[in-house]
Amino acid sequence: MRTFRLVVLGLLAVTLVLGCGAKRTYVAPGGKVTVNEKGGKAKSVQVETREGKATIDVSKKSITEAELGAPVYPGAAVEVSGNYEGTAGEAKNVKQTTLTTPDVFDKVFDFYKSHLKNVTNTVNQGAGDAKMGMFSAKSADGSEIAVHIMADKSKNVTTIQVVTVTKPK
Repeated sequence: MRTFRLVVLGLLAVTLVLGCGAKRTYVAPGGKVTVNEKGGKAKSVQVETREGKATIDVSKKSITEAELGAPVYPGAAVEVSGNYEGTAGEAKNVKQTTLTTPDVFDKVFDFYKSHLKNVTNTVNQGAGDAKMGMFSAKSADGSEIAVHIMADKSKNVTTIQVVTVTKPK
């Protein structure tokens, strides 16, 4: 839940400061938020608290399989990526990346079905035009990977969200 709050706080900070200066740091009780900007637009936000550090990047538009932790769907564009490095309790690092593609849901789902290794759980469901799929997998290094695929008919895109959870090194 803390991870979710940090990511939401970071995304809110990006939204609030679009169009401002180069680098701004805001200090609040329990932590600080740093916004990095270029050309008047927020490029990344970093949130630091006692529980850890979260970084949200809205500037990167491509990613490698090594960075993602899962196969990259051909031609997909990165919409937003984030990383949370936990320091409290049973600390875990969480990396989340959201990609989009104009390709149809079924094509994207089939790609991950055939390219994702060590799958432990698969879900594929739909109702009307709404379709959603999910894969859970474990990598050789013990990290957990979740790939969520959703058809977004309003934007004519398929959204791919990849979440990787690892223990800190």
